[in-house]
Amino acid sequence: MEIKGKNILITGGAKRIGKALSLELAKDGANIIIHYFNSVEEAQDLKRTINALGVKAYTFQADLRDEFQLKNMIKEIKNTVDVDILINNASIYYPVKIEEASLSDLDNFYKIHVQAPFLLSKEFGIEMYKRKEGRIINIVDYAAKIPYKDYTPYAISKGAMLTMTKAFAKEFAPYVLVNAILPGPIIPPEDLEDKEIPLKKTVLKRWAGEIEVYKAVKYLIESDFTTGAEIPVEGGRLIF
Repeated sequence: MEIKGKNILITGGAKRIGKALSLELAKDGANIIIHYFNSVEEAQDLKRTINALGVKAYTFQADLRDEFQLKNMIKEIKNTVDVDILINNASIYYPVKIEEASLSDLDNFYKIHVQAPFLLSKEFGIEMYKRKEGRIINIVDYAAKIPYKDYTPYAISKGAMLTMTKAFAKEFAPYVLVNAILPGPIIPPEDLEDKEIPLKKTVLKRWAGEIEVYKAVKYLIESDFTTGAEIPVEGGRLIF
């Protein structure tokens, strides 16, 4: 599938990895549909930057944890533009000690990492299938394969996201290719004091930078024979 001229919806597309994907794919000639929640200024600045590249940019706001807002955003997008490629990138990330973990924590992660991607994939995937072409890419986490301590609710939700990837790959075959990317240490969290700690169990011993996720995304868009796959971009953490 060629990237140029395609309409790509990126959830959480205004900041960090989402912003990098938005910019790089726009440079490749794609029109970008930016979903954001609180990042109003960032989304508008990004829209102007993308428009300056000579392609179209759209912005849609929604709290993905709110079913009404999510469904309303899907409706608004459908009334505005056809989605050729969906990248489920939006995520939340915080530690919860198992002694303090609650069902509300699990629900919080599930709404962002499972329920919203499920509905987005279902709604836009069906339309892609009818057009006999499309891509869905889920930005998961290597923790879906190797959970780490104090992040159990997060890891469980990412594991479900990985299973969902494979399920949708079967549902939408042979026209819509559905894959997952498993990032590791891409860019440090904004509140991380010691940036070396996450690298200790990484074979390559360095932060990747957002461009490495973009490279994997580009491959999964352009490949016509990869579906139900999980592409690790984690510096060797899975073999440490």
